[in-house]
Amino acid sequence: MNTHDSAPQSPSRRAALGAAAVAGASSLMAVTGFAPAAAAAESTGASINGPVTYYAELRVAQPFKGGFDSGMQRFAKAMQQRGALAVTLKQMVGDSTMVKNYPESYKGMLRSAYADAAQARTLPLFYALFVRFDSDKALRAAQPDSVFDAEVLPHLHAAMMQDGKPVPSPAPMAVYRGVFQTVAAGDRHGIYTSEADILKFLAKPADAASGNSLITVENHVFIADRVMQPFEQKVVPLLKVAQETFQPSNAADGIGQPGAADNRFYRKAVSTEILRKATPDGQQRAYIMHGIWESVWDHENSHLDPRFKAAAGPVGAMVDIGPVEPFYTTQLTVLRA
Repeated sequence: MNTHDSAPQSPSRRAALGAAAVAGASSLMAVTGFAPAAAAAESTGASINGPVTYYAELRVAQPFKGGFDSGMQRFAKAMQQRGALAVTLKQMVGDSTMVKNYPESYKGMLRSAYADAAQARTLPLFYALFVRFDSDKALRAAQPDSVFDAEVLPHLHAAMMQDGKPVPSPAPMAVYRGVFQTVAAGDRHGIYTSEADILKFLAKPADAASGNSLITVENHVFIADRVMQPFEQKVVPLLKVAQETFQPSNAADGIGQPGAADNRFYRKAVSTEILRKATPDGQQRAYIMHGIWESVWDHENSHLDPRFKAAAGPVGAMVDIGPVEPFYTTQLTVLRA
């Protein structure tokens, strides 16, 4: 979704990454799109129908990654044992430029910016966590917040130097947590809006078998809560366009050709999903447009397609905050036994 029409003057990859580092240090929202929320997502008190997703965004300091990995494995196993359909952990590796309507010459400039920064130790590691449940009742019974606090939160402290060695900061870094509902989803077999079809979709993540070879894109936006219904009337057709278009449009296999830095080709999205936060944040409502692609270039080139631009225009006009659209690779997937 495109809501910005102007581009910065004479950008450089280094300057853009430097700006992101400052933003990341001051607020999780500046990087991922959502402000930190320490309140327990499982105790909102709201009654929610249909399948739900317990979603979290978090940061991990490099010196504590080993402990985090072990803690996340224990968390995922506990969720599996408590009835989750699937648990998926994704690491942020870069950021989309085409979603911001930047000139085509900037395409892919930040495709590995966060992975590069983490390797250089100028930024922590950023992650997105999806825990899928067949109902709100199942989510509450699994108590994901409590298990997260026990197994994951202790490893989310910033690193401070003491006697030449990294030690945890006094308090963990801020975490975003929320419960989301899937409005619509799609893959190369169809578009899904019924509760039964969405349940099947959530139980079998498209990147379960080959996550690291695929790229996840998460477009974060906020809209005015009062326009939720008209927004969804426009965003579901956009999902259909995003899922079904490809380039060249006459490709014999019906999927398209691989995108690259020097072409405008792209293959169909592997899967697409629109997630709506189950409860509003004041007068606003958060959404995640969650797509899985075969490559960064396929995604970026899809935003240059006139068909996508035509469908995205009416949707983007209703966005109050955003879009922020990072790239991720899948690090962990645990399915219901």
